[in-house]
Amino acid sequence: MSRAGLGRLGLWLQLRRSPSGAISRPDAPEGDGPLLLLYVAADAVSASAPVVKQLQASRPDLRILQLPALRGDNKTNMRAARALMSQIRPDAILLLGYQMPTALVVTAKQNDVPVFLAEARLQNKTGTWGLRSSARRTLLRALDAIMVPDEASENMIIRMGADPGRVELTGPVAEIKDPPGCTEAERNGFAQLLSGRHAWLAADIPESEEQIVLAAHRAAMRQSHRALLFLAPRDPGRIDPLAEMLEAQGLIVSRRSLDEEPVEESHVMITDGPTEMGLWYRLAPVTYAGGTLSGCDTADFHPFEPAALGSAIVHGPNVTQNITQWQQLDGANAARVVANAGELAATMAEFTQPDVIAHIAGNAWTVSTGGAEVTQRIAAPVLAALSKDRA
Repeated sequence: MSRAGLGRLGLWLQLRRSPSGAISRPDAPEGDGPLLLLYVAADAVSASAPVVKQLQASRPDLRILQLPALRGDNKTNMRAARALMSQIRPDAILLLGYQMPTALVVTAKQNDVPVFLAEARLQNKTGTWGLRSSARRTLLRALDAIMVPDEASENMIIRMGADPGRVELTGPVAEIKDPPGCTEAERNGFAQLLSGRHAWLAADIPESEEQIVLAAHRAAMRQSHRALLFLAPRDPGRIDPLAEMLEAQGLIVSRRSLDEEPVEESHVMITDGPTEMGLWYRLAPVTYAGGTLSGCDTADFHPFEPAALGSAIVHGPNVTQNITQWQQLDGANAARVVANAGELAATMAEFTQPDVIAHIAGNAWTVSTGGAEVTQRIAAPVLAALSKDRA
């Protein structure tokens, strides 16, 4: 039997085993514009809002109907899919994430409805060629366009049988987040005071990590004796005790709470805690995310904020907040992960060299600010198909 015949047989067997009635039939949104059926897998939930926003901004009359997520492959059958297609009559289908609603795709193609796949992350998938793989190849070949977030997914989906001419590397859909602002005159004043000094920011630092950060700063000063640390304690109540402790250790401290400026002799500038972060992100080419070594990070620190302002990010392995954003940065070599206090110190010593951090900071900026471009690239073939159908 040919590979194509094997694929069709595999699909038939999958659909035959599928339970009936698994696709609900919601009412289509009112309006006269084209209807897009949207299916969002569990691994792409965070991408749905930016993509929908882009589609609706580009085509205000577009009606979008999102199907409830299924629990896995083979949970639909042809009867339910045909009933859905007959009632809803979509002009196109967009699948976000790698989860193939088999009968939906097959029924759509039988009705000449274009189907698009985006945000398909496939690093952990396999590309073997058994019966299921042949069926999967047939499904992939039925898609009008496949948009993947990274090179690993691109290589894998082509190995799995997708038509290379229909696969596009778009990059990941990233949250579009406006960075915190600051007073430009104040930023210019501080920049002149720094006068080319290396500076780094320890942001949202819990008390349990204060000594770890100070050890890392001493390592940085051994490489660049004029290095300056902007230290932002999580608890503003720690500002004065911190200043006393640092001065007792022989370090010269400036305090933002006293309107002090980082003079040439200053080793540490203690900020007003979580306030004015837009200023410190702009001044520090390196930012350490507090709490990520000790496992007590908070949602108050969003990694896209320093990333969008050109600051290279260093973090520990214990991130529990904004996990999707951390995964996007780490996957794009846009952040440096350190395992312990010793690695943090070594990294901060290494990051006193501007050329070392430039690549990471550039990647971070691309990830944190590239969300609009990626959503435009995903929306483009969908909108083109809708316009063609309505022409």
